[in-house]
Amino acid sequence: MELYLVRHGETRSNTGEDDSCDSVLTEKGIMQAEYLGKYLENIHFDKIYSSHLIRAVQTAAAVAKYQQGEPEIIVVPELAERGITSEFVPDKERLEKAYSKLVYADDLINKDFHGDIERSENVLRRLVFDPAYLNASETKIKGENEIRYNPEKILIVAHGGLNACILSNLVNFRFDINMNVVQHNTCINRFRLFLFNGVRRIAFEGYNETNHLPEEIRQHCNY
Repeated sequence: MELYLVRHGETRSNTGEDDSCDSVLTEKGIMQAEYLGKYLENIHFDKIYSSHLIRAVQTAAAVAKYQQGEPEIIVVPELAERGITSEFVPDKERLEKAYSKLVYADDLINKDFHGDIERSENVLRRLVFDPAYLNASETKIKGENEIRYNPEKILIVAHGGLNACILSNLVNFRFDINMNVVQHNTCINRFRLFLFNGVRRIAFEGYNETNHLPEEIRQHCNY
């Protein structure tokens, strides 16, 4: 399986224009999302997941509209930071104005979590690890080694804090307040998951990539 983990585009809360938890993309953020969608249009994602916040759905929508057939976006509330999601109820009509083909996976993730690190472990297991390894079907033989892949490609559009937790889990490194995991707006993190002689492996192929953005709309500091 190939996993693309993306942060949303620049928002009005990033620029200090809005202090709400559900801030929309700025004009610059919309441009960033458009460039992201064009850059990824030939990837052909099998699944696109987004948090339930408008900025993530707007960003995922910019990718989905460049995909063949404009696929559905699966909305997973647990892809936002816990502090935001505890009591927040999304405005579905508002979300569907951003993209009409949404599926709300309210029961997809076990909600018995205690923090973002633990929740990201559960999200990864359900959305990534289980399907990647249990459904591995394509086999390649290299010398005496057997490599098995799930050929699916999936995209997760989430947030800086939650992405940091997911990255921490994927690379098996627990970050803390002394470790800043940078996630710029619409950055791409790339992983490949496979079985190597029956052993689960993860290849870390890209981190915080923003090469798809023109210099003038890149983010040069971490909000």
